[in-house]
Amino acid sequence: MVLIAPPAAPIVVAGIDTHLDTHHVAVVTLTGQLLADAAFPATVVGYRALLDWIAAHGVIDRVGVELTGSYGAGLTRHLLAAGVTVLEVNTADRATRARRGKGDRTDAIAAAGKVLAGTATAIPKDTTGPIESMRLLHSARESAVKARTQALNELQAVRTTAPAALRESLPTTTSALVTATSKLRPDTTRLAEPEQAAKLALRRLATRVQHLTEEIEVAEADLTSLVNATAPTLLHAFGVGPITATTLLVAVGQNIDRIRSEAALARMTGTAPVPVSSGKTNRHRLHRGGNRQANRAIHPIALTRLAHDQRTRDYRDRRLAEGLSKRDVIRVLKRAIVREIYRCLKTDLANLRT
Repeated sequence: MVLIAPPAAPIVVAGIDTHLDTHHVAVVTLTGQLLADAAFPATVVGYRALLDWIAAHGVIDRVGVELTGSYGAGLTRHLLAAGVTVLEVNTADRATRARRGKGDRTDAIAAAGKVLAGTATAIPKDTTGPIESMRLLHSARESAVKARTQALNELQAVRTTAPAALRESLPTTTSALVTATSKLRPDTTRLAEPEQAAKLALRRLATRVQHLTEEIEVAEADLTSLVNATAPTLLHAFGVGPITATTLLVAVGQNIDRIRSEAALARMTGTAPVPVSSGKTNRHRLHRGGNRQANRAIHPIALTRLAHDQRTRDYRDRRLAEGLSKRDVIRVLKRAIVREIYRCLKTDLANLRT
């Protein structure tokens, strides 16, 4: 009697197109053969069923997930907790979608194909620790800052168009205007009169600004406490404050290993030099891609050092004497700042793992 060994389970790769309510999954072999595709609800029960369904088709090698920082965040955490290798897949650009069409099944198969082709190599951010807490609190603070700016603009606009007697009695500077208008006492029985309506509108806007200012201050205190405990080395770098440090930490993520080098961090933050030489002209510029929030955080660090750090001012003067423009000096300085920031992040986030 001859015993026939059961066939070995194939090694499979999955691609997942994520949405708010459902996730569509496609499973392919290492040769690109489509084995199956299905949709699962975006719930904890759905995540378990999705993982079991993929595992039923073979040994899971890698899983490519779209939008790991938004619609796919919960699924990504579930897969990583189960020991699955997850790679972040960029959504298709407009030209690609125009050529091959758009659909959940099509996108899931394309995600699996990108993993197989090696074009999807980004490691998702770890969203299970204090950096994710910072992101949530920072997002709420940014929303409050935008709302306060809008309220302040509206406050000045109402003052400008208010009746002359009221307008001339109010200060023009923002802080003084908020204080003065918060103390106005309109006669609510005479709101048909524009002056009384203007007083009420001004008081409400001033009160909103004060509440938002208090909210922002509390949020900054919370973030300062988190940053002090999480990234003290980064916070001690010259020109880096709690909000700047938070922005950089959120951009990088808790798992610093996903940023392979300080050059990769420079590329991610839009501070890597791009050659723009032609003929006898030999120069570089900053590339305009990368994480713009992180790029915006690095710029004031450079300006602060140029204004208050003697070593930086000496470096600027030396490079200007060599023929560099002021813009080129700032570009080179930003690149040096990113190199320092990378070392700080490596130290802080390595300690965080331990």
